[in-house]
Amino acid sequence: MTTLAEVRASLIGPGGAFEVVTEVIDGHELRVYKDRLPSLRSVGEIAALRGDEQPFIVYGDRRIGFSEFFALANSVSATLRDQFGIGHGDRVAVLSANNPEWCLSFWGTVDIGAVLVGLNGWWKTDEILYGLEDSGAKVLIADAKRFARITGEIDGLESLERVYLVDVDPADCGS
Repeated sequence: MTTLAEVRASLIGPGGAFEVVTEVIDGHELRVYKDRLPSLRSVGEIAALRGDEQPFIVYGDRRIGFSEFFALANSVSATLRDQFGIGHGDRVAVLSANNPEWCLSFWGTVDIGAVLVGLNGWWKTDEILYGLEDSGAKVLIADAKRFARITGEIDGLESLERVYLVDVDPADCGS
């Protein structure tokens, strides 16, 4: 009988499908996968090559293909960077149901080197406010249902500069 240790060694040991090696990264010795992609951006580049024949995300009746998803994610990156002034190390919080916009927010944020702060959609008002304040998020991307929990409370958040609602038509918000 094969032991768990033997299975593990065959997977991450020399020649294994997930071989682990030690490398110095930014002055720190870390254990990493030998044949990993060089960056998260590479995942997007490879996925986009698959085109749109197969769906990348299925959400209700929506179907988003691979290249369409990464084109949309790149537009999120550009908006965060060019219109919102978000850059490397800045925090972008997401408070939304699991939906394509959540995924786009993630990819768009990490693509420009910013840090995604995922806020729990089940949190109550004080927990959401704490998460926003503690993280120092400059931008909040939210759906209307979850944003309604904090609408009257966000003025006191010093670091929060912008809120973007993913499921609201700007024309419905007035001036």
